[in-house]
Amino acid sequence: MKSKKTTKSLYQILSTQVKSKIKQETRQQLDLCRTVRRLRLQKQLSGAELCRRAGDLDPKTLTALEMGRIKNPSVKTLQSLARGLGVTVATLFTAAETETDGNFFVGTQRGAFQMDFPSWGIKVISFTPLIKDFFCGKLIIGPKKKLTHTFLAHSKPFFLSTLIGRVDITVEDKKQTLKEGENLFFNGVLKHEFVNPLQRESVLLMITAPSFL
Repeated sequence: MKSKKTTKSLYQILSTQVKSKIKQETRQQLDLCRTVRRLRLQKQLSGAELCRRAGDLDPKTLTALEMGRIKNPSVKTLQSLARGLGVTVATLFTAAETETDGNFFVGTQRGAFQMDFPSWGIKVISFTPLIKDFFCGKLIIGPKKKLTHTFLAHSKPFFLSTLIGRVDITVEDKKQTLKEGENLFFNGVLKHEFVNPLQRESVLLMITAPSFL
């Protein structure tokens, strides 16, 4: 059982843990309510004026939609909204899609989410939401901890930069010590190993595309 655990890569563990969250996010409805209100305000239209331009849109329907009480407007309502806003129905959906967290996210140092792996002495903080195309976050390695290729196997490029501390990195037979402010680029398919030689945590900025998730 022990050997089976250690052969799992960090990516496999992470992927399993966030699987349900990814499914939940992909099933979320597009926020048409917020989009309609934003477009209406951008065009400096009152609710009454939007309904007048639409021709057949009930003001009560518009109010209910903008307040989120109508989650799935009918095709007729969407056509009326698009006509009143002077856009196409496709534009409504495109505008709503670009407002989702997967396309626009304002974060802090706490990141979009954090994963702790105390048995390996590491933490992963993602600055980006759960998307397939890109990952940017922090890899925090505990004192005197080592990560082997088994944990970080990923056949795509990595960009690493030391934010705090120092990390000894071996890629194939090349050894490199990354001090604060120094960075390294390599392909994850190469055999590699990370070691934190310090008695305190070391923190790496990690960027890879596509994301390991």
